[in-house]
Amino acid sequence: MIIEPLVLHHDRKTTLAGLREAFTALPASPPALSFAEYAALSPSVRDAYDLARDDFLRLTLRVPTPEQDTCARILTRLITSNPRRKNSRRGLMISAPMFYGKTELALLLARSIEQTHARRYPDYARWGEVPVVWVEMTENSTGKALLGQIIQFFGPTAGVNYRIDTTDKLRRIAVDLLHAHGTKLLVIDEAHKLGGAEPSSIIKALQNESAATVLLVGIDLAGGAAFGGGDGLQVTMRCDKVELRKIDHKKEEDRALWRRWVATFDRNLPLCGHAPGTLTRNDDALRKAAGGQLSVLAMIMERLVASILDDAARTDERVTRERLFDVLDGLRRTTPVRHKVKIDDLVDAA
Repeated sequence: MIIEPLVLHHDRKTTLAGLREAFTALPASPPALSFAEYAALSPSVRDAYDLARDDFLRLTLRVPTPEQDTCARILTRLITSNPRRKNSRRGLMISAPMFYGKTELALLLARSIEQTHARRYPDYARWGEVPVVWVEMTENSTGKALLGQIIQFFGPTAGVNYRIDTTDKLRRIAVDLLHAHGTKLLVIDEAHKLGGAEPSSIIKALQNESAATVLLVGIDLAGGAAFGGGDGLQVTMRCDKVELRKIDHKKEEDRALWRRWVATFDRNLPLCGHAPGTLTRNDDALRKAAGGQLSVLAMIMERLVASILDDAARTDERVTRERLFDVLDGLRRTTPVRHKVKIDDLVDAA
């Protein structure tokens, strides 16, 4: 068995090469093996197989959500309609508290936009087209810093002097680059870190002057300093808003959605000889442990698989009640997430 390792060459999504690498870093599920077959592999092949399983779980295995569908529909409509507008183009805000999977959702959407464009225009990269641009704000970022990131995304060595060149000049350069490269989607991640009215006026100008649809991603965007008043409020009013939420266990439709999420992980865990069942039977205990948050459920799954693969003395890779509870108990001790799951709440795999 030959397993090609995943090799990444770029650390950041905020460069063209790095973003396109993030779009394609989707390793396939490694071949299913029994534990006996796994144990018979040479140490080097076992190590490669374990890395492949970890990569698949972290990078490829994703659970569909209603918010994904909603955001995809909105972006498809906006990307079609915005180029036909001459002013006040509309955007999308994805807002949620910390650790709700905002950036992951934005990456899924951006990947879909790029891949759809690639299917229609297979030679798009050779033509110099850049359907998606991704920038990420740091604390108290200015409008000038935002424009600088857009320019540097296209050319890290672009001949501009950010200390001398005016904001207006940088805006014209950024708008010209977005137009020249046919950009459809401009993702501004960590947008809540923008510092007040000035960067919001820049985003408003970008919406007026560029046909690219702006996707803002961050915490409490509509109520924060950058978008809660002045030009920022105008940006907010021009955006469709999607709030990510956790499961409400009082609603049957939410409970059914949570069960589907758990079942998706249960069917696809890359463990040798894994038989789905234990996770699905314990979906309510997992909901309590994760607080109804999908991102925390995904973290639990990663820790569960890692705890099994790290056990050098293991004789199987079954998901048992004890293994699951050990992970939930460790989660309680090492993260701000709290749960009150008792051992009696967990259903045995038998």
